[in-house]
Amino acid sequence: MEYIEVTVTLPSLSAQTAVDIAEMTEIGGIYLEDYSDMMDCELVKAINLVDEDLLNKDRTTAVLHIYFEKDANLKGSMEFIEGRLGAEGIEYTVSYAQVEDTDWLNGWKKYYHPLPFGPITVVPAWQVEEYEKREDEKLLVIDPGLAFGTGSHETTACCIEALSQRVAEGDKVLDVGCGSGILSIASLLCGAKEALGIDIDPAAARVSVENAALNPDIGTFEALAGNILDDTDQVLADKLRGQVYDLVVANIVADVIIPLSGKVRGLLKQGGWFITSGILAPRKEEVRAALEKNGFEIIEEKQKKEWICFVAR
Repeated sequence: MEYIEVTVTLPSLSAQTAVDIAEMTEIGGIYLEDYSDMMDCELVKAINLVDEDLLNKDRTTAVLHIYFEKDANLKGSMEFIEGRLGAEGIEYTVSYAQVEDTDWLNGWKKYYHPLPFGPITVVPAWQVEEYEKREDEKLLVIDPGLAFGTGSHETTACCIEALSQRVAEGDKVLDVGCGSGILSIASLLCGAKEALGIDIDPAAARVSVENAALNPDIGTFEALAGNILDDTDQVLADKLRGQVYDLVVANIVADVIIPLSGKVRGLLKQGGWFITSGILAPRKEEVRAALEKNGFEIIEEKQKKEWICFVAR
């Protein structure tokens, strides 16, 4: 089907207002390019599947793509949208183009490509059939989806390297801040029997389950939305009560890892592994102190660029 694409370029701070206004009209589809908070998003920290071009996007400007079917009241809708934007004092520019629906539904996929992480290569779902797998290579299939971000190659690589060296056949793994589920799935590919992913974002929990389903012949995966540090989160507390794990992995941020190190010890078997990353180099001594205070021995410290990964038990 052919659509008219209206592209509205405006300040990122006004992006959500523009979306709300556009959705009041007769639109056939809409998506927003807004990179202003890209590096702060939890999903962004989960996995780096994109080209550097995307990371270098202007974070002060947003681009709203609005799609109208050819027989829609384009003139009336645009008069309404532009009138409301003007009333809100939002500066913007508008351009028009004729496109096929496949152009805007799938155009975002061009940013994603396979990435090797030690023994595991992460492959976007739509590239699996054409990807030539090596004999000794484990493929981790993932579908980022329109709402999914990119992330730190370094932290993901460190965690997967550590997981591949320490996950044993039949292990039980807990992934705190699971994001896309990539670390849980990686642990299952490496021989873990079951993995539980936890994330404060319900969308992350849902996406991680969908991604696990793309990887056949792995162990059992389950994901829950919740905050492991919130003692009032009864659903999560009930799920974790009496459970112990062979390995806990957390690729989050230092401010979460520090209090988490006290909570995790009670969830690990004697001698179990705690692999944690997402730690910027200037914060590593704070995290090290918290781990040691809570009875962990740091076995290995990995660093890629400015990112630190601790492997402790």
